Amino acid sequence: MISLSTYDECREALRHRALRQALYDEAAPLMEGVIVNLHGDAHRVRRRFENRLFRPDTFAWYETEIIPTIIDEVLQEPRRAGQAELLSVARRTMMTLAVRIAGIDVEADRLDEFASLMERLAKGSTVSHATGDRHAVLQSGIDALREVAEQFIDPSVSRRQLVVDEVRDGRSDASALPRDVVTTLLWASEDLNLSEQDFLREIAYFPWVGSHSTSNQLVHAMHHLVTWIAEHPEDRDPLTHNPVLRQRFVHESLRLHPASPVALRQATEAVTLRSGREIESGATVSLHLEAANRDGAIFGENADQFDPHRTLPDEVAPWGLSFGHGIHACLGQELAAGVPAHQMGGLEHHLLGAVVVMSGVLLAAGACPDPHDPAVIDASTTRTVFSRYPVLLDQIP
Repeated sequence: MISLSTYDECREALRHRALRQALYDEAAPLMEGVIVNLHGDAHRVRRRFENRLFRPDTFAWYETEIIPTIIDEVLQEPRRAGQAELLSVARRTMMTLAVRIAGIDVEADRLDEFASLMERLAKGSTVSHATGDRHAVLQSGIDALREVAEQFIDPSVSRRQLVVDEVRDGRSDASALPRDVVTTLLWASEDLNLSEQDFLREIAYFPWVGSHSTSNQLVHAMHHLVTWIAEHPEDRDPLTHNPVLRQRFVHESLRLHPASPVALRQATEAVTLRSGREIESGATVSLHLEAANRDGAIFGENADQFDPHRTLPDEVAPWGLSFGHGIHACLGQELAAGVPAHQMGGLEHHLLGAVVVMSGVLLAAGACPDPHDPAVIDASTTRTVFSRYPVLLDQIP
């Protein structure tokens, strides 16, 4: 095992075409053939088709029209009670959005059932970070995938196949095609030539990664926001009502808490990094992204601290390497974190990201830590995430 922990080496390794994804090798029954696990030409082809769905205009539609409506609905009951558990709120909100993006039809009264299956699937897919019985965690994920397929994915695919067939035959206009991953893959089926299992795993991947990673990031961001507000109470109003300012806080939180603190790559040939470090063919490379994101040479002497006002070089993203880099950069990066204000370019709408939008709704609802029910860190994984984060809210009649 070769370990990299500096920003420059990790960034180069993430971009290097001879270093393939290896983080999910242990979870092959769940992750083989999924876009994040592909390499070379297979990855480029899959990404080219799915990029048609993950566009800035689509993300703008989600964050202006869909996400605020969902989280408002999710918060109705907690606001009546005057309290909420942030992780549950975030996961319910993002799961509702993620199934729409994936193209999986889930009735509202079955969302909790679906989310429970996704929880098992997520833990199985990231089994390399599990702290308990890894075999049991993986098997639970495999069983969950089978249940998700039978109860939710297969019926959804059948319904969308009918629409795709009608458009292909000229009986319906292309505008009738749903904007989701299932439809995108069905439409490109002849070009992609996916096996039934690869198709299933690809569809199942989007709800768990879209809901779990973003939910964890929301909780981290809210923790930093409410901690900052407790120390700087005069900033509560600006942070609640100025989304561009709040985005800086979210990006800094993302830097400190990458969804996957360690990435793994395997060398498909001998590699020499610009630093002079040599990597033999077949070697496994561990990329310590959390350490790289706290590299003082890039992020300053206070790199370990939360500082939303830090100044960075132009070529460094404010979230560091938390979304990966290069060809394997996260497809949903703009959906989760938006676009930094200085990188807007010609975009008509400033993409803020789901975490920024949701945190604004929560701050407007008066969210603050519950002093009688402290937050709890999840001990079942080496990823630093909360298992519970209770908050108090302003009550509504």
